[in-house]
Amino acid sequence: MLRPTSRTSVCAPMGSFLDKPITEKESEVEDGNGLRSGASAMQGWRVTMEDSHTMIASIEGLDDHGFYAVYDGHGGDKVAKIAGTQMIGKLLATQEWKGYCAVDDKTTDAAADQVGKAMRRAFLDLDAEMKELPQMKSGEDQSGCTAIAAIISPTFTVVANAGDSRSIMGKGGGMIPMSFDHKPYNEGETRRIEAAGGCVSMKRVNGDLAVSRALGDFNYKQSDDLPPEAQQVSAEADITVERRDGSEEFLVIACDGIWDVMSNEEACEYVRQNLQRFETADTRISQATDDLIDTCLKKGSRDNMSAVIVCFGGAKIATEPTKWEAILPEDDEDVDAGGGAR
Repeated sequence: MLRPTSRTSVCAPMGSFLDKPITEKESEVEDGNGLRSGASAMQGWRVTMEDSHTMIASIEGLDDHGFYAVYDGHGGDKVAKIAGTQMIGKLLATQEWKGYCAVDDKTTDAAADQVGKAMRRAFLDLDAEMKELPQMKSGEDQSGCTAIAAIISPTFTVVANAGDSRSIMGKGGGMIPMSFDHKPYNEGETRRIEAAGGCVSMKRVNGDLAVSRALGDFNYKQSDDLPPEAQQVSAEADITVERRDGSEEFLVIACDGIWDVMSNEEACEYVRQNLQRFETADTRISQATDDLIDTCLKKGSRDNMSAVIVCFGGAKIATEPTKWEAILPEDDEDVDAGGGAR
């Protein structure tokens, strides 16, 4: 299911934040290919909701492949909304994806590499197309978004990432990072930014943008003599591949509003234990995803928050709910402007 989300609050802002968070959530579940996925999105403290997400259990033409993504917007929601609805189409149109579809044996490392190439190309192609939109060319819209997407086949999980949204996998009782943040102060990112005529100041691109790879942000992509991959801010995705062996439990894809207050390890253990608290599959994935968002709000996250959790057949589901000391707001508690309960 394509699910762009964008809501504008009617509450009065305090600077770039509201005086009280919008805690209503957009939640849904999706099934297919032995996988069960849930998504949850919350505006939180931000004046507007700028995230979008996508869950597609069966990709057109390859029914046993799924596509899941989160797009974390900044400076507006235009780019994130376009990505939420159009990225999958760009993927299917790439020559790399068509080549993958034509391969008889999709279990090889070369096949997984081809999927990664298709995802990388889709990110760049969509970015190039958006750059030509009138509102982008005129500078009327200067929004951007980080992008993280996963394709899950019967054999592989392939994650493409541009920015500081993040993915982790719970597998065999442990945690596997499925992406790594693109920050301007990372050595390789700094080199590219400076080579393109920019600088890193206060850990930001030109003292302004906190991520060094993103869709949109076209005011940082004005060097006509450089390819898209070499611009101050690049839409080129890094690719991570994990072969499926039956021990996969779940995949988490989430924007940085989650990772601002939880480490990879904390989020993994939280999801692992929380998936065991509920008796039915319907409740389990939906409530676990909602609880992750609620807990991060309680822990002090000030950003929009969007998360997708995909459960594999290897997920450890207890017959009895386990004890979990979740940090969740009580029904009668409010959260004040400082991010804590009062």
